[in-house]
Amino acid sequence: MSQYILSDWRSDDPENPFIVFVQIDSERYLERIINVFRDGRVEIESLWEEDPINISPPVPELQFINDQDEFTACYTTASLFETTWKEATDTRRLSPTSVNNLMQTLHNPDQGSGSA
Repeated sequence: MSQYILSDWRSDDPENPFIVFVQIDSERYLERIINVFRDGRVEIESLWEEDPINISPPVPELQFINDQDEFTACYTTASLFETTWKEATDTRRLSPTSVNNLMQTLHNPDQGSGSA
């Protein structure tokens, strides 16, 4: 069963995404990833067709991610991920409203669409 992790990445480098949204499998390997950049563009990647063991190491547990100074992360819903994935796939961008909703979900994970 997949899990979904939404995180913000506090980095001064504009080449780094500031929102990273991932779908991971039961062994914590990446299945799909959405990177959102400050200029609104997104990069998406689906790793379902590839052997995830050869792509990247397993995604760390949420506590480990949150222990890093540059990240804040939470589990969220398949519905939120799928809605975001569809918008990102269709437009290669996220609307300001969508970005705002992701940030609100991230910083209030027990409210609204962020509850797992």
